[in-house]
Amino acid sequence: MPTISGLDVKREITENRVKNEECEALLSGFVRSCMSLSLNLAHGLLLCLDCQTEFVREYIAAVMLKRFKISPKSDETALTYVDCEKLLRMLGIFEDDGDGYELTGIPERFKSQASAYVRGMFLGCGSFSAREADCSDSRKGGGGYHLEFSFVSESIADDLTALLAERDVTMRKMVRADRFVVYAKDSESVSNCLALMHADKTVLKLVDTVVTLSMKKDINRRNNCDLANMTRTANAAVDVTKAIDIIDKAVGLDTLDPKLVEAADARKNSPDLSLGDLAFELGISKSGLKHRYDKIIEIAQKLDANKRRS
Repeated sequence: MPTISGLDVKREITENRVKNEECEALLSGFVRSCMSLSLNLAHGLLLCLDCQTEFVREYIAAVMLKRFKISPKSDETALTYVDCEKLLRMLGIFEDDGDGYELTGIPERFKSQASAYVRGMFLGCGSFSAREADCSDSRKGGGGYHLEFSFVSESIADDLTALLAERDVTMRKMVRADRFVVYAKDSESVSNCLALMHADKTVLKLVDTVVTLSMKKDINRRNNCDLANMTRTANAAVDVTKAIDIIDKAVGLDTLDPKLVEAADARKNSPDLSLGDLAFELGISKSGLKHRYDKIIEIAQKLDANKRRS
């Protein structure tokens, strides 16, 4: 079952050029969402960033080099920066409270650059999935959509929820194990969040998927409706044919009103034609012909009932 994944969104984000004025906001969001700190006697405070994928690691390292002219120690997915107190202060993640440093929320100066900040957070701790087979299922409020950010800190989860709400993106919060998850499942919130992150290709792909699936469902509904109509038409023709046989054997068709005889002969001669086609051949309305057949069935039922009583 095909899916649109969080890796697709992250790859699109990393393929878009980040503007110079957005670098710090994007890096701040990324670092705040996935950092771990340790103290090393030789290298001071160490910042480790779990990038999860190689292309995200390369992207973040390039933006960090572009903005701050610093290079990391790195392995396959992680980035490590040494003596990083100054870097964390510049990114607004640490502030001096007089007794040392403490973690901050989302810095005010980055709230005007919400798009870049949220992009950074999504690269650090975001995930997304959309099951294409479910995208147009309105019973699920957007089908298989699921977009989320997962944090260790509840306060930063609350800050992100508030920031997104200011941009008309409604998110919910829940606790999963020891993580605080900010998430959306409805199509409007998911699409708005993706648009805020400039993941335009993903948004268009989702819209195209929904439209395509909706068209397929309409075609299936029409086919099912046509099949049901054909079944009803066939059943009705069988009922009329049986009624004609009962009358013919019991009293003969020539005992009927001439208009009913005409209708009976038409059905016997063309058992596969629809009611509408028979009516056209006889030059009468569809409802008029149906009325004649209803009368034939009524007469047959009375004859059959009399036969059983006798």
